[in-house]
Amino acid sequence: MIIFLGLFLFIHAKPQTASSLNLLPVPQKIELGTGYLKLDQNFSIAIHEPVHDTILIKGVDRMMQALNRRSALYFIHKHITSNNNSDTSNLQITIDRPANPAIGADESYVLSINENKIILHAPTTLGALHGMQTIMQLLSKTDDGQIYFPTVKIQDAPRFSWRGLAIDVARHFIPLDVIKRNIEAMATVKMNVLHLHLSDNEGFRIESKTYPQLQDKGSNGRYFTQAQIKDLIAFAKERGIIVVPEFDMPGHTKSWFAGYPELGSSPNTNESTVSLFKNMKKMDLVSIIKLAQTAPIPAMNPAKESTYEFIDRFMGEMAALFPSEYIHIGADENNGVVWKNNPDIVAFMKAHKIPDTHELQAYFVHRVQKIVEKHNKKMIAWEEAFSKDISKNVTLQVWQNGTYLKKAVDNGNNVLLSKGFYLDVFYPAYIYYNNSDLPKTLNDNLPLKLKGGEAAQWTELADETNIETRIWPRAAAIAERLWSPSSVDNVEDLYRRLFAVSKQLDEQGLQHIGDYERSVRSLSNDGDYDAVKALTDVLTPLKGYKKLFAQLGNSSESLVYPPDPLVQVSDIVFVDSKTKWKFREAVKAYLENKDPGSKEIILHYLNQWKNNDVSLKKAFDRSSQLKAVEQHSKDLSTIAAIGLNAVKNIENGVAPNQNEINQNLEILKQADKAYGETELCIIPEVESLIKQQLMPLPASYPIF
Repeated sequence: MIIFLGLFLFIHAKPQTASSLNLLPVPQKIELGTGYLKLDQNFSIAIHEPVHDTILIKGVDRMMQALNRRSALYFIHKHITSNNNSDTSNLQITIDRPANPAIGADESYVLSINENKIILHAPTTLGALHGMQTIMQLLSKTDDGQIYFPTVKIQDAPRFSWRGLAIDVARHFIPLDVIKRNIEAMATVKMNVLHLHLSDNEGFRIESKTYPQLQDKGSNGRYFTQAQIKDLIAFAKERGIIVVPEFDMPGHTKSWFAGYPELGSSPNTNESTVSLFKNMKKMDLVSIIKLAQTAPIPAMNPAKESTYEFIDRFMGEMAALFPSEYIHIGADENNGVVWKNNPDIVAFMKAHKIPDTHELQAYFVHRVQKIVEKHNKKMIAWEEAFSKDISKNVTLQVWQNGTYLKKAVDNGNNVLLSKGFYLDVFYPAYIYYNNSDLPKTLNDNLPLKLKGGEAAQWTELADETNIETRIWPRAAAIAERLWSPSSVDNVEDLYRRLFAVSKQLDEQGLQHIGDYERSVRSLSNDGDYDAVKALTDVLTPLKGYKKLFAQLGNSSESLVYPPDPLVQVSDIVFVDSKTKWKFREAVKAYLENKDPGSKEIILHYLNQWKNNDVSLKKAFDRSSQLKAVEQHSKDLSTIAAIGLNAVKNIENGVAPNQNEINQNLEILKQADKAYGETELCIIPEVESLIKQQLMPLPASYPIF
């Protein structure tokens, strides 16, 4: 039975407040009690459902197994069925009605934990699934290993109905097992839409039985079968998540033309998009933008009726496969040059009084929208699909130009926001968390039309070996931004909880930490793993798209994109370094109140970094990847020595000397350069020690 721990737990458990709990996302309303509920092997769960609810039962059973693993208590109660409905069970779960995942469904729940019982009530299955994730995050442990829940009352519901993660499986194919692990992680932080970008120039990643040459010639053998997609949809459904497919058109369609060249707008439909950019590495930003605007990038032919007949049959097949009420058609980044170069398309525009290629794209979008609606689906498109005559039934996804949010809302369209949520630009979590494009207050018709948003992971620089480190745990910050009230905005507290949920995701089987550590072992090449990791732990990828442009400039002509393995240091290191945040937290506490524990943490890291370069001499000689970041190791040793001297000055009460500060800041400036497309991330904290005041984090980073 559950036993109230009383004085024992008050002595051995760390005092908790609502702000010290590891809940992510933060609930809408939370009231923390003063008691505790102990977990023991007799823990049991009861389900109260008006009718049999398979999704609920499976979800409760997964939670019970997870609690059993995390607590290691070997529960006597092993398996959950509908027959488990005893009023004496320790956890009582009640729903008013079953519900499948759907946008706009009631996802609220109420959770109460007292010294004797846990009571979870939700109007629908979806709210119960979210409440169970909260229960899992409330599970706590005393210093001597006692497992308990704090007493608490929670009322919770999401701020936005659409809380998505877009994963590009086209540039690099991402296998089913990896996608499933991401779905599990999404459920943990209460995301509810998986947006699969299934086709692009570099690959067509889903089986079509109507047009089999799509995958046979456009995927290099790496695609999802329809049976796998059905399995994935069922897996997601059981976790409260909708799978929305995207088939990008009329641009981003080179892989379509591999099997069906008649869809293309130019005779040379096999021209490599990548080849257009092979000299990009030598260009400045202005030249790159001009190239993107003027290159004849392949696109579907909007002037041929057979194009729409093809799309109609294909959409009919996909609409039957995906139960989601939405289908995404892309409609982004089509510059129209290839259309201008085709005399037949120019003649079509003249005959139909279409003044320019923007209006021709609007014509194409309108035709495809009618096809999508014919198959009883709602259409989503990227912001470029917007035109003055666009149907109000189209949902616009804003990713680049924030003015489209207002334009679309004023036009009566529903809107999704991805601008400021692109994970592939390697921004730290707090940048997404403070996304200024997401309104803090929802005035006028925004509450009705702004449905939510999506984190987006494009895979030019991610594959199955590193995509989990690229998405997690940063996506959890976006999940909170879309669930929690906008008043929840403390960055330091975000990171405290972010690394707690990262540990939970690791325990669940997500490979973000495992992939990183395996890659570090590979880099160390049977050498000094700890020394290599001490360096890579304080490196982060270069921000923005500089690394991507370098990659495009070096790519081959292969349809598979790109052929090179992602094994550079910049491919494996985390964007948000846990070491950096532990160090920053210690520096802050030390500068504010000379906390001795924080001082010990600071000295530990600084001494480690000062001496680490010596330990890596052989490693640099044995690994070309490590060799690319050797200068970082030297610089880390140098600035660590500066940091140690700064701590000595603080301890001795020596005020900063301006000349010495200037000299040290110049050294830090030199160390703040990129090598191997990585950067040292602890420079602001060393600067803080030098100046004896905490330096603020950058409010923004350049994309280019």
